[in-house]
Amino acid sequence: MAAARTDFTRITAKKVSATDLRDSLKDCLKAARANRVVLVQNRRQPAKYLVDKEFLDTLMKERESILATLKILADREMTDRLLKLSKTIDEDVAAGRLLTTADVFGE
Repeated sequence: MAAARTDFTRITAKKVSATDLRDSLKDCLKAARANRVVLVQNRRQPAKYLVDKEFLDTLMKERESILATLKILADREMTDRLLKLSKTIDEDVAAGRLLTTADVFGE
């Protein structure tokens, strides 16, 4: 089963100053939920984002998935092999020529 993808095009940001962050930390933490981030601006330091842990974890998993896909696509031989296999996959499944995860790993 494929993992659900996060719609990163729907990210919203709330801008606060570092002073506002200090004065209303609880509200800023509440604002940093799901696809909402808080941009903390400070005159003395580069701006920082405050993000929800689950959102960042999802973002990192998406990044790893994209990098793995790019690695496969960069290997022309493997890409060609996968494309050839994709042409017969439906027939192979219907004919029972493929092993299940339980068959392979004994689960």
